[in-house]
Amino acid sequence: MSIVIENLHQSLIINPYIEGKRKLRILSGYASPTFVHHILYALENIEIELIIGMIKYDPITIWEHNEYIKMADSTKRLEVKYYMGDKPIHSKVLYWEANGILDEPLAFIGSANFTRNGFVNYQETMASVEPAEALTAFPIENLLSFKTSSIEELINFTYQVRHTTSIDTSAVAQVVRKTKPCVDLLLTTVDNPRKIHTTGGLNWGQRPGRERNQAYIPVSKKLHNANPGFFPKNKEEFTLLTDDGENFVCVMAQENNKAIETCHDNSILGKYFRNRLGVPLGEFVTIKHLDDYGRNYVTVYKINDETYFMDFS
Repeated sequence: MSIVIENLHQSLIINPYIEGKRKLRILSGYASPTFVHHILYALENIEIELIIGMIKYDPITIWEHNEYIKMADSTKRLEVKYYMGDKPIHSKVLYWEANGILDEPLAFIGSANFTRNGFVNYQETMASVEPAEALTAFPIENLLSFKTSSIEELINFTYQVRHTTSIDTSAVAQVVRKTKPCVDLLLTTVDNPRKIHTTGGLNWGQRPGRERNQAYIPVSKKLHNANPGFFPKNKEEFTLLTDDGENFVCVMAQENNKAIETCHDNSILGKYFRNRLGVPLGEFVTIKHLDDYGRNYVTVYKINDETYFMDFS
């Protein structure tokens, strides 16, 4: 047995993948869809089977469930199961399957939930163990697939519109407006709120050779300085919920973290704003469009380090 207390992300996930491992089985009391998202898209051939052990005792949010479904559908490399036994599982186990007859499986147990906090931000301890022994920790009964028909009627996800997979945005908004810190982000230029970016912000794609819906939400250096630590670090994914029930996996990007972008396809955010503003897809967004809508900024609330709520109502 060897103990790992530093660089868990590199040692337990990246290094085995580099060495040829491809199928990762995970048992974790809690998990984060944004961390799963990061692993799935950073390691393009990895396959993940995740069992979340505490969901009956402490249900996940409906948007987390929806994000697992989205990732599974888009990558075909994710399977999630919810443990529904009487005694919740708080264990944390990683099991890398052997990749071929000349390879050996690899397993770790310890304190790290399968989240960014567990593998990057917090001090956690994991230990290598005999793979066959680690397998015995994985439950084989009382497991509910995340793609079970009508699962929304079987699990009462947090912030769920009853018996649907929709987000109860009014409940989210009521909580965040009372209890969570927020910032206002202009969709216009900082120096002149009556002037819109011509090749940046909502009009980032309005250049030759670009997808014309590409967009980002500007975050000024002045705002970062006034609110240190409000947003994640550069290139760190997070979930952005919206007041009309959408949710996106986004990332802080560009020099000085000056932009909030949607991951993998930064036209998603541009299409979203054009639809809300009533602007045809691909067209230039003008200050008149914002005036007609009645708002030239968004308010972003920080729910936690990986989840934000955007109000553009």
